[in-house]
Amino acid sequence: MRKIFAIVFVSLFVITSCNVEDSVSEPDPSPSVFKKIAEYQTSVSEPSGLTIDKSGKFLWTVSDNTNRVYKIDLSGNILKELNYEGDDLEGITFDASTNTLWIAEERLREVVNIDTNGNELSRHAVLNLEGEGNSGLEGICFDENSATFSVLNEKNPALYAKLDSNFSATNIKQISAVDDLSGIFPFVNGSFFIVSDESKKVIIWHPQNGVIAQYDLDYPKAEGVAYDFLNNLLYIVSDKTGKLYVYEKL
Repeated sequence: MRKIFAIVFVSLFVITSCNVEDSVSEPDPSPSVFKKIAEYQTSVSEPSGLTIDKSGKFLWTVSDNTNRVYKIDLSGNILKELNYEGDDLEGITFDASTNTLWIAEERLREVVNIDTNGNELSRHAVLNLEGEGNSGLEGICFDENSATFSVLNEKNPALYAKLDSNFSATNIKQISAVDDLSGIFPFVNGSFFIVSDESKKVIIWHPQNGVIAQYDLDYPKAEGVAYDFLNNLLYIVSDKTGKLYVYEKL
């Protein structure tokens, strides 16, 4: 954030650059500006993924410490701890078409469908995606517009992939603009918010156009991101601080 402070004030972040290697388009001439409006300490130990419920009234997150799934309010307070206990939970997404959740098991390299009480409904190995061990499957999101899942491989290599009906990785793209990939959420026109804990950034990235915008964060280990389209609010959780950060799109 130090670079940006010279341009704007502390609670704003704006586009800083566009990585040529990952982008075939010019930077957006009118990039989105986000103002931090709140930060809340959560009771979730090491929150690692984030998604928003279709109602927009609460969020879902996972802990890679307890390996449990939590329903939290918009101030980070725990509303419910689900029955499911995972192996190495790193990502979560809400499927509005079935009113269920999908979670990413990093070391097992599986995605698991559970109901909102935590009962397991199905489990699928993610096929055809490179990566191993603790640098594996890191993020997952469901795009309602295309009815498809997208996943991230954390690093070595840092990859984006779309899942087909057999949960095999397709449309695989390497992302080198940041050091690792920690969380993903659909944005607009086929683009995604992606957070990087090691680079302390959130980027807006498109599978064809690459990095559209990137923003510096003033805290470490951002590992989950979600966007509320109705209220134009961006939510990010940090594994290190245990906080939920809220930004307003200006």
